[in-house]
Amino acid sequence: MNNFMSNYNGLKGHSSSGMKMKIRRRRRQRQRQRQVGGRGGRRSTVQVKVKKLQMLIPGGRGLTADRLFLQTADYILQLRLQVNALQALSKIYKL
Repeated sequence: MNNFMSNYNGLKGHSSSGMKMKIRRRRRQRQRQRQVGGRGGRRSTVQVKVKKLQMLIPGGRGLTADRLFLQTADYILQLRLQVNALQALSKIYKL
């Protein structure tokens, strides 16, 4: 019985150290992916942010980045005007 337990404990320790090695390997791979190309990682995050912005702005899905930024500025101005109008109405009706 002791022999079985010593073998079991040895395997148990081996598998956990193997798991630690896999975790370290994955971390290193992620770090390398972030570092590859220097600006390559930044470009992908910018592209992701542009895609998200395209989904937020009405009619933004088919726009290029420069057009999207202009449309975003217009949209922000429209939202500000709406807020101002609602604030004025609330003052008039004392809501």
